[in-house]
Amino acid sequence: MKKSLLLSTFLLTAAVVFAQFNMQPPTSSVSFQEVDFDVHADSRLIYNGSVPVVLRWEIVNVSGPKEWGIYTCLGLACYSPGQYVGLQTIQPNDELIIQAHILPQTVCGTGSYDITFTDTTTNQVVATGTFNFQCQSVSTSNPASAKPGAIFPNPAITWFSVGDTPGAHRVEMFNIIGKQVAQFPYQPSGRYDIAQLPGGMYLIRVVDQQGRVLSSKRMSKNTP
Repeated sequence: MKKSLLLSTFLLTAAVVFAQFNMQPPTSSVSFQEVDFDVHADSRLIYNGSVPVVLRWEIVNVSGPKEWGIYTCLGLACYSPGQYVGLQTIQPNDELIIQAHILPQTVCGTGSYDITFTDTTTNQVVATGTFNFQCQSVSTSNPASAKPGAIFPNPAITWFSVGDTPGAHRVEMFNIIGKQVAQFPYQPSGRYDIAQLPGGMYLIRVVDQQGRVLSSKRMSKNTP
């Protein structure tokens, strides 16, 4: 009788915790072209509880071309490609913005993955989001269809990368009043360190050796 009562109490507690979380939408899908550098499908985890909860997030059930890179952004934090698990604290009556990213690497295909959230106190899965990716092939011979200078992650926190840009020589970074705050030698697939810069909106320009602008993109930087 005592064991039965304890089991019933545990199941009731788990059910209450689970009911406090709501994934909107539970399934998110996005279409893209193989020339796209960074693609993401979006969702939100809504928490209606009354106390902060530490969740363990994990990327599972991955399918798609092996060349695809995978990373996720949760709230203000964007994790490095290849990091499939981590911890995230969510506050009472808060919403956690979820961006599930892929880096197609010019490889077309279809794929998906799930992100699960587990309450670290009860070790119960409280929410799962499914993210689907569908490539629509286009001819890469058309220069207008390519996206040189694409930036990821965006928003960034401590670093960013720039997509393949033929002829690029350096990467310039400007704040909202037009002052140049950083400059980097261009490195294909390289990471540019911006940890020391304050949060805000920036303009990222990729220029050639003669100083001609090859691409100009806006990037938001969040603080850790």
